[in-house]
Amino acid sequence: MPADSPPATLDERRSGQTLELRISNPARANALTDEILDAITRVCNRPPDGVRVILLGAAGDRHFSAGVDLAGVDGDALGQRLRDGESALRRAAVAIDACTVPVVAVIGGATVGGALELAAACDWRIAADSAVFAMPAARLGVVYSPEGLRRFIDLLGPARTRQLFLTGARVDAARAFAIGLVDDVVSPDVLWDDAEAAAAAILRAAPGAVAGTRAAIDAIMGPMDDQVRANIGVIRETAYRGAEFREGLRAFRERREPEWEHAPAHPESPPD
Repeated sequence: MPADSPPATLDERRSGQTLELRISNPARANALTDEILDAITRVCNRPPDGVRVILLGAAGDRHFSAGVDLAGVDGDALGQRLRDGESALRRAAVAIDACTVPVVAVIGGATVGGALELAAACDWRIAADSAVFAMPAARLGVVYSPEGLRRFIDLLGPARTRQLFLTGARVDAARAFAIGLVDDVVSPDVLWDDAEAAAAAILRAAPGAVAGTRAAIDAIMGPMDDQVRANIGVIRETAYRGAEFREGLRAFRERREPEWEHAPAHPESPPD
């Protein structure tokens, strides 16, 4: 990052009972540093007194976020950096999901990889019609985390989750709305106005009813089974140790298409 580049931060702005959080890392397309993710975790784990709604967006209108920041890391260290970034991302997504107040994603631009999981963890998503989305994990040779996959399956269903993850293809805002990846699509000019109107609508509802309804929905959805998590963990570890992961990261750094070997018909089976 150039010496004169602004630091990567999570900007906070309070307006009455609404708190705006904006991811800001302009030199890196708003990529998610551990510091930004830890700040999201901190705020969502313990919202400031009196805050009843959080709006999670980003600085500028070109990028919501390019995902976990991999800047300045090469070679074998890149794999560990991605693992560490995944851990920070997971904590932030869990904090958003478990936040005691509603969290609404305000998406004004490109939303890639882990940034899309952060948005998926929110109560709902409002996007500008210029926004685009992509989940390139498999193109890097990565099997995504079970918690993350569960979020997308709950949101999109298994078939559309497969389509999103297995192709890594870009999805425009209209398609994202059609498949349920976002819930509202508006002009970029009124994106934050629309988000603030949504916050105002929540504030008009009874706080206890808002909290109770969110808790009831979460209870109905149910927690992830520990055995499912363990089984997927085995599959993920196999991927991390494999040649595809190394080639995917290498191609990413070299800005080229990865060259895959023929894969087996099925991944290594997890233990019963």
